[in-house]
Amino acid sequence: MPSFDDVARAIAGIPFMSPAQGRLVYDHVRDTDVKDVLELGTAHGVGAAYMAAAGANVTTVDFAGAAYSPSPEEVSALAGVSERVAIVREYSSYTWWLKEMVEARSDAHGNVEPCFDFVYLDGAKNWTIDGLAVVLVEKLLRPGRWLLMDDLDWTYAQDPRREATDGIVHRELSEAERSEPHLRAVFDLIVAQHPSFTELRRQDELWGWARKAPGEPRRYSVETSRPLGALVAGEARKLARRARRRLASSKS
Repeated sequence: MPSFDDVARAIAGIPFMSPAQGRLVYDHVRDTDVKDVLELGTAHGVGAAYMAAAGANVTTVDFAGAAYSPSPEEVSALAGVSERVAIVREYSSYTWWLKEMVEARSDAHGNVEPCFDFVYLDGAKNWTIDGLAVVLVEKLLRPGRWLLMDDLDWTYAQDPRREATDGIVHRELSEAERSEPHLRAVFDLIVAQHPSFTELRRQDELWGWARKAPGEPRRYSVETSRPLGALVAGEARKLARRARRRLASSKS
């Protein structure tokens, strides 16, 4: 497996993750023994390359219309980590992919078997998309593990062209939607208030970290779907049938 320095040299100058940021996610993966990573928002695949070089198996998801040069396949090959990076580009947005993952890993009672040790969110930067994404991510994140959100301060006002070309924006945005950071609202109003995320921190005002509570994943069992009255009535009918059988036996 290539070292961090090997990867940094191989992909030098390719956006959007800087070597300093790459070092942080690389160290997190190594220091916390991360095996399975989910990245939402692939772009060129630089982040995926750093995390794969740290020893993780990375699933990275972006919408099918995303086109970058160099491609994430090319970046993974340059970094020497292609065998550890699975690139998914088959959906209109990663929320639909997450929905299908949650469905596939749910039992009949709605219990979801989590499957990721680390989730790195650097994709749409949109309240509607990422607000739903973090709710679904929590279900797939193993207890005690971390969600990292990048670009908390990004706004559509910083890049007016994106509002016109972004496939996820179907209507004209209000002034507040243009000027306020969507991801910061997602972090503050959804992630930080979610009962499953019990440890939170900001880093350089650009990254938001949230750790899912350690312990067993959610478990929900159904003892009965019948109300108490129906149960009592059912037991009474059983007792009545037994009494009739005993009476019939005594007469015969």
